Amino acid sequence: MNDLLTFVILGLSVGAVYALTAQGLVLIYRGSGVVNFAQGAYSMIGAYLFFRVAPDLGLPQPAAWALALGVPAVLGGATHLLLMKHLRRASALVRLVATLGVFALLVGIGYQLWGRGQDLVVSPLPHSVHHLFGDGAGIGEDRFWIIGIAGALTLGLVALFRWTSFGRTTEAVAENPVAAAALGKSPDLVATVNWMIGAVLAALAGVLVAPILFLSVEALALIVLRSLAAALVGRFYSFWKTLAAALVIGLVETLLGRYIVDEGPLAPVVSDERLLFGAFTAQSVSHSAAFLMIVVVLFVAGRNLPVRGELLDRLPVLGSGRISLPGLLVATGITAVVILAVPPAWAASVQVSLAAAIICLSLVVVTGLTGQISLAQMGLAGTGAWIAGKLIQTQSWPFVPALVAAVAITMVVGVVIAVPALRTRGVNLALLTFGLSVVLSQLILQNPALTGGMAGIDIGTLSLFGWAIDGFDHPRRLAFVTLALLIAVCVAVANVRRGWTGLRMIALRSNERAAAALGLDGATIKVYAFALGAALAALGGVLLAFRQRNLVLTEFSPFSSVQLVVYTVIGGIGFVIGAIGGGTFAPGGIGGQIIHSFGLGTNALEIVSGAMLLVIILANPSGMAFEQVRFATLVRDRFRPAARGASPAGAARAPAAGAADAARRERPAAERVLDVADLSVRFGRVTAVDGVRLHVGHGEVLALIGPNGAGKTTVIDALTGFVRPDRGARIRLGDAALEDWGAARRARAGLVRSFQTLELFEDLTVLENLLVTAGSPAPLRYVTDLVRPRMPALTAAGEAAVQEFGLAGDLDRLPDELPHGRRRLLAIARAVAADPAVLLLDEPAAGLSEEETAELARLIRRLAGALGIAVLVVEHDMSFVRTCADRVAVLNFGRLIADGEPAEILSDPAVVAAYLGTAAEAGPQEAVPGPEDEAGPQEARAERERA
Repeated sequence: MNDLLTFVILGLSVGAVYALTAQGLVLIYRGSGVVNFAQGAYSMIGAYLFFRVAPDLGLPQPAAWALALGVPAVLGGATHLLLMKHLRRASALVRLVATLGVFALLVGIGYQLWGRGQDLVVSPLPHSVHHLFGDGAGIGEDRFWIIGIAGALTLGLVALFRWTSFGRTTEAVAENPVAAAALGKSPDLVATVNWMIGAVLAALAGVLVAPILFLSVEALALIVLRSLAAALVGRFYSFWKTLAAALVIGLVETLLGRYIVDEGPLAPVVSDERLLFGAFTAQSVSHSAAFLMIVVVLFVAGRNLPVRGELLDRLPVLGSGRISLPGLLVATGITAVVILAVPPAWAASVQVSLAAAIICLSLVVVTGLTGQISLAQMGLAGTGAWIAGKLIQTQSWPFVPALVAAVAITMVVGVVIAVPALRTRGVNLALLTFGLSVVLSQLILQNPALTGGMAGIDIGTLSLFGWAIDGFDHPRRLAFVTLALLIAVCVAVANVRRGWTGLRMIALRSNERAAAALGLDGATIKVYAFALGAALAALGGVLLAFRQRNLVLTEFSPFSSVQLVVYTVIGGIGFVIGAIGGGTFAPGGIGGQIIHSFGLGTNALEIVSGAMLLVIILANPSGMAFEQVRFATLVRDRFRPAARGASPAGAARAPAAGAADAARRERPAAERVLDVADLSVRFGRVTAVDGVRLHVGHGEVLALIGPNGAGKTTVIDALTGFVRPDRGARIRLGDAALEDWGAARRARAGLVRSFQTLELFEDLTVLENLLVTAGSPAPLRYVTDLVRPRMPALTAAGEAAVQEFGLAGDLDRLPDELPHGRRRLLAIARAVAADPAVLLLDEPAAGLSEEETAELARLIRRLAGALGIAVLVVEHDMSFVRTCADRVAVLNFGRLIADGEPAEILSDPAVVAAYLGTAAEAGPQEAVPGPEDEAGPQEARAERERA
């Protein structure tokens, strides 16, 4: 019992250190909306300044504290002012990668200045040992100081935000930076101060944890994982919840490390806290505890679909996937000549870059094409290399079967990763995959029992069908094998980009909500992307590791996963050739060989790549490949102007005659009926929709009107599966009961919607936006698209949409090239192309001129009659309603107060009192809704966010 209490206190002190870093993460997020992956790097810098630089300079301890906390504060402020300030409107991916770039740059500088060793240091706090619970393990006095410091600082932060003007200003800026700026509050000043305080807390944590852990660049930098887990539990908002989560993580880590480490040489060291910490780190107990907390929190609290605010960011540009055969042959020839001409050491470096390019290509698939941020690709690469190596070492398998088995098994691991990705996205998914990378590294790749320690895994002489290709004796041969496989997988990924599979992946990347509203199976697409990405990572990992006869897998560390993202973004994460450019920066690759030829150290590449990433992020987040492709396109268009505008293979180019009649015959009239009863939606204590009953028949247009905040959009969200209604709601499409169906399944059944904010697939052309709705591909298509990509043809409903909306001349244009009115037409046409039984339109006329509004009303009326679609339209413009509606239903405060013929309803005194009277005072332009209409009243929106 005494032993247990001792380790409880030790665990709480470890958790208190995590809490300091985590509170800094919360501060930075509340002040600027950025999840800072570089927080661990500030911890590392602070610790080394205190324990290495200050003693070397002969500074007294007060000056050492000032140096250790002051420099990270300056770095934090500079990170915002020089970098994040300019990325305010960039995508979440770009902002995340920017913090990873800062992380890589600072860690590279740390390696360059202080090396990769581990040093023992003494705590600057009083550290005399006390035996509070008998003669067992003692507790250092510094542990109590650490717990007290964490508690006091948490209390101070709570007080700062609750009772000071700075805290209130930070809250105001976080809620609405534009409004705060209009009131004279500087969002940049607030963000800078929060970044500086957050960096100071991280540096303080680094100084306090170094005596418990080790003074190690990588170990200190990677404590950010546990801190991120704690901040995540606190939702990057609550300081108290973050503190509690951090204490739990530290406590669980320590107790698991005490009671799970094997009996033997580790057991006698339990009285030595430093050795104990190292022991259960080697056993991955500590990392697993934080990782499991991440998985549970993200999966339980995750959402199947993103909220609207997550859809406004613009992602890096994508390549077209078109293959230039002459260009491919020239590039292959040049690479082959280089391999033959350079010395063997340089040929080995070329092979490393080619193998790393295959791993980078896995990120192009997962992150570039599908938009899923993964920081586990190097862990997957190392897992593939370990599997192949063990099969060769223990089972005497030939190289090719071992390679195939490693790729297949790693694909299964990729599918496992994809499961939590179904409910997490963006930064949360990055955090989850980063945790997985740590666990893979500690459980397998750095576990001497599985990898042979420093001796590695002996694979002997590598051969391919009897031809020796080992990297030690025959680096050129291995380079040619790697080149051939790289060409093959590059062509395969380019094929996927041009096929039906790539079309759906990009739609999911561009706008997951819109993809679900059109019936795309996001789960299948994500699983496919992660499986393909894992296969590519495993292939590259085997080729990277097998350049040695004894596999030592330490190069597949969690930090290398971060570096891989950096390299790929530099090259161009949306382009196949971007992976090749990224591979040149890999450690041991051609980029490092070039830098080494100038007499620079091995760590210089990490510094150069981190600095290059930050420059590229600011100049062009789409990477170097974008500039290369743009230059090639300019050259091509100069000599072959007619080459522009090539259409995707197999796609329909013009609507067929009689398309409307053909579309009408595709779905029986009995299925084009929507019945809704007892529909109620609550957000916390606020009732947004209360007992609504609706009926929309075949070919009928029902207009749902009401004042702002009445709950109209919430009704559409509930009907289409984007909001969960209360129990007892009845939603029937024909004979099908939809209450328990997800959004995509409802859309595939025929309940299709548009969005007030349009939510088009901005990375796809007008034609491709319409082709996304062309049914679901056969499962075999996901495989055949790797070899023979094909695009679907427009459905009859899609052809009718092109014809009715006059889009034939715009099919090759991107949505952002269209004027606002035509963008709105495209959003409705895309929904019509899905051949809906019931079409739900959310404010389709918002922002249109009177002429455009009148034409749209007539068009909707014509579509309902020609295609037999049941239409439910939410609209404020009464002239629009009178022109197109067969019936009008009125909502007020979430309740249905009228339903009937337009003339009757629009003259009803109750309706006039509730809605039309105020509308008449404001004039017809009052039809443009306020932001509260989209999410209910302000109180309802706040309750929804808290829920």
